Amino acid sequence: MVSLATTNRPVSAIVPKMAGSSLKRKQTDASSSPVPENTASSQAKRRRVTFDPDVDVRVLADPNEKSLELVGEEVRRAIEKHAAGERAAYDGLKALFRELPTSTSAPLSHLLQKYVIALTNNTPLLDSNCKGLVHAVIDCKWIARNDDFVRSFQIFLRRLLSVQPGYMSTILQMLVDMFLGAPSPNARQTDDPPIQRVHIQARVHQTLKSILRYSPMASSFLSPIISNTFPISHESAKLHVEFIRNIFTVTEYAPEIRGEILALVTDKLCKIDAQMQMDMDDMDDDLEERLVNDAMYDEEDDDHGSDAGSDTSEGSMDPEEQRLKDIKDMMLKLDIVMDLQFSYYASIFDKRDVKESDRMYDTLLAQFQSIIIPTYRSRHAQFVLFHFSQMSPHFMELFVEACSRLAIDSNRPPLLRASACAYLASYIARGAHVPGFVVRDVFGTLCEQLERLRATHEPKCTGPDLRRYGTYYAIAQALLYAFCFRWRDLIVTTDSKLPTDADIMYHEGDFSWHGKTLEILRRNIFCKLNPLRICAPDIVKQFGRIAKHLRFTYVDTLVETNKRVRLSCSVASSYLTGIGGRETALTGKKGEEAFLMDAYFPFDPYVLPRSKRWVEHDYVQWSPVPGMPVEKDDDDDEEDDEDEDEDDSTLDHDDDDGADTDLDDDDDDDGGGSTETSL
Repeated sequence: MVSLATTNRPVSAIVPKMAGSSLKRKQTDASSSPVPENTASSQAKRRRVTFDPDVDVRVLADPNEKSLELVGEEVRRAIEKHAAGERAAYDGLKALFRELPTSTSAPLSHLLQKYVIALTNNTPLLDSNCKGLVHAVIDCKWIARNDDFVRSFQIFLRRLLSVQPGYMSTILQMLVDMFLGAPSPNARQTDDPPIQRVHIQARVHQTLKSILRYSPMASSFLSPIISNTFPISHESAKLHVEFIRNIFTVTEYAPEIRGEILALVTDKLCKIDAQMQMDMDDMDDDLEERLVNDAMYDEEDDDHGSDAGSDTSEGSMDPEEQRLKDIKDMMLKLDIVMDLQFSYYASIFDKRDVKESDRMYDTLLAQFQSIIIPTYRSRHAQFVLFHFSQMSPHFMELFVEACSRLAIDSNRPPLLRASACAYLASYIARGAHVPGFVVRDVFGTLCEQLERLRATHEPKCTGPDLRRYGTYYAIAQALLYAFCFRWRDLIVTTDSKLPTDADIMYHEGDFSWHGKTLEILRRNIFCKLNPLRICAPDIVKQFGRIAKHLRFTYVDTLVETNKRVRLSCSVASSYLTGIGGRETALTGKKGEEAFLMDAYFPFDPYVLPRSKRWVEHDYVQWSPVPGMPVEKDDDDDEEDDEDEDEDDSTLDHDDDDGADTDLDDDDDDDGGGSTETSL
């Protein structure tokens, strides 16, 4: 203790005078009292900024003014403290990234960008213990912010994956989820400029492309993620179109998974197509036509953007109305997606790059063999291959060879062989650009196989049996069907040209037919296997009329005899769930008809209104044989299965009255005179 009594200095020298309550030193005092050198140095040291590890970092009054260095230190210390068990600062970082950009408490994008940069510099610390923070950053609303922020975010993702590849699936899933619909362009801060949705989607692909470039292993993760994210069949047409359009874009910069993506789209289309066909079972032609027309009108009013029937109150519908609405919505969805798929493949084939076209066609053929041909109720998905295969003779030959190999390969399941026969016959029958020599080659191949099977089975045959001889009947029906459309290509003329209508109408005597077509078909038609009893009645009926008119063969007596041949119930087996048991919207089977071949041919008329434009010029419509009388059945003839005698008298009557009637007459109810319906 220093005593005032012992000092020689006046009190005023120890305690300076106070001017009021001011603590400021007077100018005269400051100037008259020199500061020792060591004192000045000590004060300068005290003024320096030091960081005490025991002091928490405090948020400034204006957080958006934080420097990058300060943010970097804050992030590093938060991660380190989290590792030590202190979560407050770490949770604060997570909350920062979870704030919606439109929230009043959300940081501006230029400040949040500093945190992204700081995290980029600390990616080695972001291990599994920090997955909560990493997920918060990945899920933040980043896509609609300014360009600088997006670039920093993309760098963060690449750096994170290079150091912590375990986050690959999370990052790819975040990007693929945006394929279902671009995030709102309004999900941005006040310091972000406006942005359009198309630019947002471009940013998604730019980000994904950069990840695939810097992380080669990303492709192996991306393909299953795309597959698992694909919209389910009952979701809207808009969602399907948005997603498929985006994954088609992915194929442009990820060629290593292009085949998988295209196969995925085809598989989903086949399932939608097959489901629509099952829903249309037992629907009559008039109702089907009405649904097609309704779908066409809906598409005229809808530009890929709204869901079909969205204005209809579903609660006010009865079950049947709801079923029809669901079918129409599915038809609209299938039509739009088919149109999109046609456009995608056309963009590649139209480049006229031979190597690229060959690779793409190989992809289509692979899809056909692995996806399309096993989907027996598919009605439209196969027309992509139908269209593009007719672009060159080489493509046509490749498709015909693929079907032929499947049809005659005894090691293949009978059901697959039967389906290949149907595709082969339907292709040469309906393909407008399929040349005559291809038709004749196919007839030669199928006739040879039919004859071989007849020689094998006939010695042991006791009667027609679909269960035992399914492949044989599939080939026989394929030949009958194709003959009804391409008979002109099988007639041999002296000048090797197709016979004209006049040649057909005024020819005297029998025609000369290609190869052994006439001989083999006649032998098989009248053999013990009796294919006319098992093949679909509509096809048999039409073949019989055409063959009679062209003096190819006469089967009327056999057809009448077959009406008295009853098929054994033993035919009903698991085999029938394939070749004989398939039903389509055109074949509602009852009673003994369930033991007959299905009249399913995969390139029958294409009815989807929008995408139909792609195949209109590739497709052979039915045309009547010149000079052939066309029968016109009575309305009551729909019940011919119940009263065969009445049916016979009706046909006789109609043959007399219908000689000048067109084969496509709308009054032909049972399909006997309209191959477009019956075949």
